[in-house]
Amino acid sequence: MFRSSKRILSLYMLFTLCFMAILARIAYISFSSYSDAANTASGKVVEIGTTRGKIYDRNKALLVDNVKKLVAAVTPVATAKEYISGIFDGEVYAKSIEKGYPFAAEVTSEIDNELIKTFQVPVRYGEDDVASHVVGYVDADGRGVTGVERAFDKELSAYGGRLSVSFEVDAVGRVLAGMDKTVTDENFNSKGGVMLTLDKRIQQLTEEALEQSNIESGCALVMHINSGDIVAMASDPDFDRNNVSSSLDAENSPLVNKALSSYSAGSVFKSIVAAYALENGISEDFSHNCEGSVEINGKRFICYGETAHGRLTMAGALQKSCNTYFIKLFERLPYEDFLSFCRELGFGEVIELCEGIECESGRLPDEETLAFEGNRANLAFGQGELLVTPLQLVKAYHALAMGTVIEPRLIYGFCDAQGKVTREAEMPTKRVFSEATVSKMRQLLYEVTEKGIATNAKSSLMKLAGKTGTAESGVYNENGEELYRTWFAGFYPANNPHYIVVVLNEDGSGGNSDCAPVFKNICEWIACDSLRGSE
Repeated sequence: MFRSSKRILSLYMLFTLCFMAILARIAYISFSSYSDAANTASGKVVEIGTTRGKIYDRNKALLVDNVKKLVAAVTPVATAKEYISGIFDGEVYAKSIEKGYPFAAEVTSEIDNELIKTFQVPVRYGEDDVASHVVGYVDADGRGVTGVERAFDKELSAYGGRLSVSFEVDAVGRVLAGMDKTVTDENFNSKGGVMLTLDKRIQQLTEEALEQSNIESGCALVMHINSGDIVAMASDPDFDRNNVSSSLDAENSPLVNKALSSYSAGSVFKSIVAAYALENGISEDFSHNCEGSVEINGKRFICYGETAHGRLTMAGALQKSCNTYFIKLFERLPYEDFLSFCRELGFGEVIELCEGIECESGRLPDEETLAFEGNRANLAFGQGELLVTPLQLVKAYHALAMGTVIEPRLIYGFCDAQGKVTREAEMPTKRVFSEATVSKMRQLLYEVTEKGIATNAKSSLMKLAGKTGTAESGVYNENGEELYRTWFAGFYPANNPHYIVVVLNEDGSGGNSDCAPVFKNICEWIACDSLRGSE
């Protein structure tokens, strides 16, 4: 009797628990259905497009978002079919209309009526945009991957926006006919963003000069003389920011910004040695009789082609780019102090253009290495362990042209959402060469282009000054041939410089044949373009 009562009680409790579980499930389903219906009834939102903070040049010209596409928001009612015929993919969007679901799609022309509204949406990267390596690109989620896009991802994201259209719908999610659409603009047209020191027009001219040259892999840099502003930074080959994957394994590494990479320097370094010698009391009249080669501790160092240049002073040695002259000149210099001076110019050091964008440090031999005469001889004409970046050379040639060290910069300022500009402070300078040394170097480097080895940099329009360079790289191609890094570094006008220009070819034959014509074109085109702009 007791066992029977206990069994009945157990069954009753089990039944009660099951019943409560069923009630709970019914309540959950009912609540969920109500919740879904409420959310559906509140409206259907169709996203038209998103934006990201702007990237401007120094004159507030856009470097992104220059191209617009048209996106149409469609009200899904039966009569909309006649409007979308021949515009959209009929099968895909006809089904959306049958189900009463609104949608947005790209179109080729404006369509504006009670059922379809068209909006202009910026395309981040257009076909004719410039400065790909500087600006960088974003990934599929809109996050910055390289360049300014990555360095200022937080700021550019903060100034992003969204444009959407909402439709009122019934309990099953079908758009209610006759109801108004609501357009929501969430900071979509914000003007906020980053202003670079680049000058879009000079950037275009620099890229064009590279494209028209025989340089397949290299770069060109232009820096404003007074401010240290980088006004152009072009790396070749370029890449498609809308199809980055196509360049991942492409020849000549299109994704690498070569202006920030390090290379063997060669004879562009001789100008630094010459200026340092002048500053330390060695006369430009110091002479050496070049016999085409010189032997140091059993190792033979030769001039190009083993040419015997004869007796040369500093002017002739720069004009003919005589290796043995600079080896002998360097023997008269305190190499420990020279290394310290080179570091002050930026060699062997990372140069940070802004937080997140910097060049490689390159390589400057240390005092222990230069304790050996042969290593000092190599450094005298820019070979051996020395590696430099184009950005470092821009900084160093600024010192030759102006007598001061300045830190190159890439950020001009920032814009708020209304477009008001807050400008960054200009960089301070430090004097390292006297006025006498500067005056002499301007003349010596002008004579290199006028009557020296840099004949292809000679201009009939203006006085140009600079130095060629052809350096052994220690890097070999698939045929076992060594690649030569060829250079031209200089400034214009020679007697009153406005810009520093450096050109590099990763695989060249000579600085005069490869890079001097690009240097000349950049200088002449900038000058002529400035004259046209002032008319």
